[in-house]
Amino acid sequence: MQPDQDNTRDPATAHARQCAAHWLSVLSDENCTEAERKQFFAWLRASGQHVDEFLRLSRLTGRMSQRELWPDMTVAELIAAAKASGDGNVTALDFQPEVIAARPERKTVRWPLAAAIACVCVLVGLIAGGPQLQQWLAPEYVTAVGEQRSITLEDGSVVELNSRSRLRAHFKADLRAIELLEGEAIFRVSKDPHRPFRVRTGATDIVAVGTAFNVKASDSRTVVTVLEGRVRVNQRDAMERSAAATNKAINEFELAVGDQLIVAKAQPAIRVSLRDTEKVTSWTERRLIFEDTPLSAAVSEFARYSPRAIRIEDPAVAERKINGVFDATDPASLAEFLRGDETLSVRNEADGWVVSSRLPD
Repeated sequence: MQPDQDNTRDPATAHARQCAAHWLSVLSDENCTEAERKQFFAWLRASGQHVDEFLRLSRLTGRMSQRELWPDMTVAELIAAAKASGDGNVTALDFQPEVIAARPERKTVRWPLAAAIACVCVLVGLIAGGPQLQQWLAPEYVTAVGEQRSITLEDGSVVELNSRSRLRAHFKADLRAIELLEGEAIFRVSKDPHRPFRVRTGATDIVAVGTAFNVKASDSRTVVTVLEGRVRVNQRDAMERSAAATNKAINEFELAVGDQLIVAKAQPAIRVSLRDTEKVTSWTERRLIFEDTPLSAAVSEFARYSPRAIRIEDPAVAERKINGVFDATDPASLAEFLRGDETLSVRNEADGWVVSSRLPD
């Protein structure tokens, strides 16, 4: 068997491993409460990666004798319990756990075990770069290529998470803060005037009380579109990504329904009034609507939904504008559309298509 590849530099993997170490320590404590078990199951259900990392760390620490952590439950029963627990705020996991024979029962020594688990926590934290404890424990939601999810947060707010996206949720008595680390999401915010709902992406803070808005975040820019109600957008110096940070805003914008704000790095924000927001939210129906969209941008959008890629060889072709409505999961439809342009050459490759200018005969 090949050793596991060291991918702790991936933020999602590092975060999952830190949380797994925390929960292994909690479950190993004989004073573990039923409320803590429910929180553990909620974390486990949030991602198949959480299950994978928890079982991986359990094996590394020799803790796969389930009776010591969860009496009278096998690993399969543990995962089944995780699926059945909670309020159904995320889709169920399609995960088949590895079957591992339980060791003979033995008397558990709790305090030495807790010390060992604490050492594991420190080690995992050092490997991953040592983020703050609140970031370790904050629920994180991730979607893969082509995957979309509807998530109900603990305050009742609903998040529609687009493909290839990742967010982290922080909730306290006086705080509702979301970090959209990458990708796109629609936030339908539950009203709570005493706890404004804040979404942070790069150099942008979006603040709302009870409203709905779409946020699309990349390394270079953030696009905020208001679907219902009003929001305040703060453009700030991107020195800190934590949702709990309070960096001073450079500019503030009040947005109403149909308003869109484009915030790019080191550039003035651009405010646009949209006639309707169908184009912005069409991704929820797996449709892509392009209106005078550069071909390079259209290709990037398709890449969110399919591993088959369209590659553009000619920079001039990349800047061409296209119009049309496409199935987001069918990049072949875009390739066929481009074949209709006599000035373009589209050739098939094993992993997708290559587009270039057609050479004169």
